[in-house]
Order: sequence, then C-alpha cells, then structure tokens
Amino acid sequence: MRRSTDRLIALQFLAVTVPIAFVLLAQMVADARRATALEHSRPLRTLANEARANYRTFTNGAADAVDTGALGRQSAEALNGTAVLLSELAASGEAAALGDTPKLVADLAAQVHSGATLDKLMALRGQIALADRDTRAIDENFELRDAAVIRDAVESARREKQEVTVALLISAILTVIFVLATRRRLKEQLDADAAIERRRRAELETISIRFGMATRAARAGVYEVHESGRTVWWSDTMNELYGQSAQTFRPTLDGWLALIHPADRAAAQAAMTAAMRERKQLHNQYRIVHPDGSIGHVESVAAVVSDSSEGGARLVGIDLDVTERIAAEQREDILQQQLRDASRQAGMADVATSVLHNVGNVLNSVNVSANLVTESLKRSRAAGLGRVVSLLQEHQSDLGRFVAHDERGKVLPVYLAELSRHLSADNQNALQELDSLKSNIDHIKDIVAMQQRYAKLGGVAEIIDIRHLVEESMRINASAFERHAVQVVREFADVPQITVDKHKVLQILVNLLRNAKDACQSMSEQERRVTVRIDRCAAGLRVTIADNGSGIAAEHMSRIFTHGFTTKKTGHGFGLHSGALAAREIGGVLRAESPGPGRGATFTLELPLKPHENSHG
Repeated sequence: MRRSTDRLIALQFLAVTVPIAFVLLAQMVADARRATALEHSRPLRTLANEARANYRTFTNGAADAVDTGALGRQSAEALNGTAVLLSELAASGEAAALGDTPKLVADLAAQVHSGATLDKLMALRGQIALADRDTRAIDENFELRDAAVIRDAVESARREKQEVTVALLISAILTVIFVLATRRRLKEQLDADAAIERRRRAELETISIRFGMATRAARAGVYEVHESGRTVWWSDTMNELYGQSAQTFRPTLDGWLALIHPADRAAAQAAMTAAMRERKQLHNQYRIVHPDGSIGHVESVAAVVSDSSEGGARLVGIDLDVTERIAAEQREDILQQQLRDASRQAGMADVATSVLHNVGNVLNSVNVSANLVTESLKRSRAAGLGRVVSLLQEHQSDLGRFVAHDERGKVLPVYLAELSRHLSADNQNALQELDSLKSNIDHIKDIVAMQQRYAKLGGVAEIIDIRHLVEESMRINASAFERHAVQVVREFADVPQITVDKHKVLQILVNLLRNAKDACQSMSEQERRVTVRIDRCAAGLRVTIADNGSGIAAEHMSRIFTHGFTTKKTGHGFGLHSGALAAREIGGVLRAESPGPGRGATFTLELPLKPHENSHG
C-alpha cells in the first residue's frame, strides 16, 4: 500500500512538471530555430540592401553625367561596391536567388570607370537599366524573406503562450485528480498500517508467550541490568533457575551476586562491569548456590543495548542452566581419559610385542650358535691327542727308534700336523660362534634397555632428534622386516630438533612401521618396500611412512582412525586410533592416504617444533 501511494505522488509530480517541461522544451526549440533563421536572414538582407543602395548611387551619378559630361569617381566606386556585395551574397549560398545579376553588374563595373563619358554610358544604357531592375528586385525579395521570418517568430510566440496556458490547465486538473487519489490511498494505507500494527502486537504477544514457554522448558532466564546498576529486571524463569520466589526475592545487583558461588562471584561481577564499560558482549560461566545448598552451573550470554530515550545503556542477557551439560562433559572427560589410558596401554603393548619379536628372533640366533658350538665340541678330534700321548708314553724309552722304524711312529708327525690343523679350525669356529653369541646377547640387552626406557608413562617433553627416534622405531621392527624380506628406504632431510614426548611419538612410529610390514607381507609376488621420509612442513616437520603393500579401500578411509575399526583378522583396532589420539595430544596430526587396494598406503605424522600448550599425558 505504501508503495502504491508513493507511486501516486510520483505520478502527481510528473503530471505537473511534464506538460510544462514539454511546452518549455518545445518553446526553446522554436526559439532556437527562429534565432537561427533571423541570424541567417538579417545579414543577407543587409547585403542586399547595401548592394541596392550602392547601385542607386551609381545610377544617380550616371544621371548627373548628362550635365557634367562624365561619370564621377564616387559613382564608379559605388558600382564596384555593388559588384563586391552581390558576389558576397552569392557566396553565402544565395546564388540561385540572384540569377545572372552578379555577372551583369560585374561586367558593367569592368566597362565603366571613373570619368567615363556620356557616350560610353549611353551605349550601356540597356544593361544599366536591367541591372537597376534586378538589384531592386533582389532587395525587395530579401526584405520580404526577412519580414516572413519576423512574422513566423511573432506567430510562434503567440502559439507558445496558448500552449503554456493549456499545459498549466492540464497540470492543475491532473493535480486535483492525483491529490484526491492520494488522499484516498493515504487513508487506505493508514487503515492497513493500523491493521498491521494490531497484527504485530498480537504476534508479539504470541512470541512473548512462546518465548516464556521456551525459556522455561530450556531452564533459561532473561535479565536486564541498567548502567547505574541500581535497577535489575528478572523474568519469572530467572527466579526458577536460581531457586528464588518472586514474592520474597526482589532482584538487585548485590542480591544477584550473593546467589553466585563465592569462588566465582568476583569474576562474574568483573565480567558484567567490563561488558558495560567497554560496550561489548558478555559470555560468562559461573556456579550458583541453590537455597538447599546444591551447586548449579549457569552460562550467561548478554549484549549492551543503548536506549537514547532513557539516556543510558542496559545489559540485556539470558542465563542458561548448563548443570547437566557440565556433568555430561565431566563424565565424557573421564571416559576420554579411560580411553586414552586404554589406547596408551594398547600402544605400549604394540611396542612390547615388537620388542618380544626381536628378542625371540635374537634368541633363535643364540640357540643356533650354542648348538653349533656343541656339535663342534662333539666332533672334536681332541680325543685322538690323548691316544698319541699314551703311545708316546708307551715308547718313552726308545722314542727315537719308534718314530724312525715303527710304522705307527712314522705316521705320528703327519697325524699330529693334521690334528693340529683340525683343532685350530675347530677353535676358530668356536670363537666365531662365541663372538656371535656375545653379540646377540648384547643385542638382547639393548632391546630390553630400550623397552625399559619407553615402558614408562609419557608426558615429559624432551628435546630430541627425530631421526634418532625413527631409527630406534625401525630397530624395534628390524627383525620383522628382515624375516619378511621387506626393504627399508630412508630419505632423511636435515631437520631441526623438536621438543616432544618421546614415548607417544615412538608408540605412533612403531605401530605405523608394523602396519606397513603387515601390508607388504600380504603382497607375495612383488618387491616389498617401505619408504621412511623425514622433511620440513608448515607445522614443523613430518615423518612419512609409505609402503607398496595391500593399500586401503576408499570406503575404509573415513573410518581408518576410528576406535575398534580394523581390517586385520588378528587386529584389535587400537593402533591407529591410539596413534591419532597421541598425535593430537602432542599438538600434531596423523593422516592417511591410499590410491586404493593393492596400490600401497602413505601415513604422515606432522609434529610441531615446540610442545603443544594443551598437550597432556
């Protein structure tokens, strides 16, 4: 309706201005046309008039020649002036209107000079008379044309006056029509606005009822605090939220603060004061004490509203009862901590399992070395040396003759030499096996010491070289890689040291390397390869473990880090989930990529250079 009224007012304005503007525009165009015509006509008439006047001066001089006998100088100059003026008039675009007159006058001017005799003039009498007639006709023609332009200007001015009068009359009529229509429209609009206002009030009342029901259902209360702090308004739901009675409790700022837990009271008051002073939003959470002594949790959200009519500002907000939410968050924190502990234990079990695999493999080598030493001792020819000693003792009295003439004595040196060679070889083999045995036992000691170092709970950040930690994780899995013929490729860039919880990082790396080995193990007909890469990234540095194994299906990518999800028959679904949790706790992130089944997978661990401020053990 308002838009229709505005349109009527605009049409009324156009009805008044358009006719007058059209008439004025037409008048301006006509005036311009008349001015152009006069500007063009007046100079032409002047030239024609001057040409006629000069020719009359010439003819008068020719008549005086009857008495004087010769043409005067002034008369001859007047004839030449006539020729020049007619030439200018012809050059102004009027050659057709002049006809042959300019040429006729120019010929006369060429023949008649100052001092021309009467006989000469009498001989040209016919041409002089013809030129006199033509110049008079030209002057009269241009005078008529100029008069016609002036008459047209006068007639146009009269018509314009009539048109302006008609335009003003039309504008007046249209103005009356549109004023009446606008009044009717305005009345209709006022009636419609009144109906809308009534409808809005009804809707506002409905919204107020619904808002009250919603705040009561949500255990939320609405409040207002004026800038002076002396005036506080509470909704009924605020009384319910704080456990107060509207009959006995009158809300004031001090009374409100008295209901807040003493430990949170100062912070709540400071937050309100700062919001009012800085004209900013308030978002605060504090505890309240119910009349029965129970503790509730309230979240307060408010904004400062300026009210120019009252000359002040108000803090208008809403209090939400978040007691159940806080309790749920506390229960969730406990469950999350239990889950982190279970995941950490699972990660430690993965490390311990890998250590036990390594120890078992080394013990196999120890057992092989011990058996070889035993078999070597069993096969030793040291017993033959005893027989040689007995034989020598038996022939001790005639040892020279026995060695020189007895068949057994003759082979004795050869036998001793062969025996010496065999004993030396057995001794060398035994020493080698004993060295191997010692080396394997030392290896077991190193593995056990490493397990002891990382078997403790994490939580202490240390400055480490990530390359050394990656090497230790590969040593823990080394025997498994060797047993399954998996080639390990190292691509280590020069990266800075980082401050991090070593236990959590080792837990992640051991699990990723073990998964890479398992993925390669399932691919029997290709070269098994795991590439371990260390380089810089925007977050700090990253460790990438890529394999050419079984890969990951696309439908599993979104669940790969979910607790309990696994594609292994003997898997428990803790490894990657605990790794993702550990990475998040130290401020890092663990990602997985795979082109698809049979095309390998890549796991990337990004770590910050400094400890994450929210990390916890």
